[in-house]
Amino acid sequence: MHAYYFREAARSFKHHRYLASTAIVVLTAALALTGVFLLLTHNAQVALGMMGDRREMIVYLRDDIDARDRDALAGRLRDLYGSVEYVSKEAAWEQMRQQVGDPSLLDAVQDNPLPASLRIKLKPALLAPDSMEAAARQVAQFPEVEDVRYGAEWVRRLDELGAGLRLGTLAIGLIVAISVVFVLYNTIRLTVLARRQQVEVMSRLGATDRFIAWPFVLEAMFEAGLSAVLALVAVFGAQQAVASRLIGVVFLPPLWALAFVGAAIALAWMAAWMALSRVLRGVGP
Repeated sequence: MHAYYFREAARSFKHHRYLASTAIVVLTAALALTGVFLLLTHNAQVALGMMGDRREMIVYLRDDIDARDRDALAGRLRDLYGSVEYVSKEAAWEQMRQQVGDPSLLDAVQDNPLPASLRIKLKPALLAPDSMEAAARQVAQFPEVEDVRYGAEWVRRLDELGAGLRLGTLAIGLIVAISVVFVLYNTIRLTVLARRQQVEVMSRLGATDRFIAWPFVLEAMFEAGLSAVLALVAVFGAQQAVASRLIGVVFLPPLWALAFVGAAIALAWMAAWMALSRVLRGVGP
């Protein structure tokens, strides 16, 4: 029985190849647009993740703190907030000299004005802007601490950018999903109407709607799956072209690619049954 469904789907696809080819071209274009947007979103998330991994809180220490109190403070901060790295006054000065680019610009400075500091790489649970702000207020209460900095505005904008990307992906995905359903709905509807006489004969001979419908459903799923694969090939070509000029641009993860194809096939299944549930009522006995 299942072999019959596949044979009929293949025969229908071959017999109506021009209609099917048109649907595949349109679907490939729409899905490729979604794929490009997914590629941009994924690479933006990778970049945001790398920047997020470097979110840190800098705790400036008082000049009169001794090594024992400093180590004790570092231990408490490590237990409460994350990994801690000590940066001495000398190391901070050397880092500034490297950042300035021309060390001679700092030759006029007689004494090192920079304080020693503890750099905290926060735990994942504390990377949200509100959590970082609360942690900064708590750390500032320690008597050994002179000041605390963590780039509040930068962190907040980073989170807003990530939220905007997710919202944009959802909006584009919804629009393309509606387009996929619309194209396949009309393609299957036209295919059934083109075979109206055959469908009527099968219906009068006692074939159930499900028996009649499955070949058309399989055909729609095949068209959507093929379109999704072709769209991914096009997106991969675009990614390779960009990656040759811009280092760091990566393709979609395998799980994303499989979900992309699976979502297209699922939409085809839904669109096919929607079209068939309406069309078969009009050609039944």
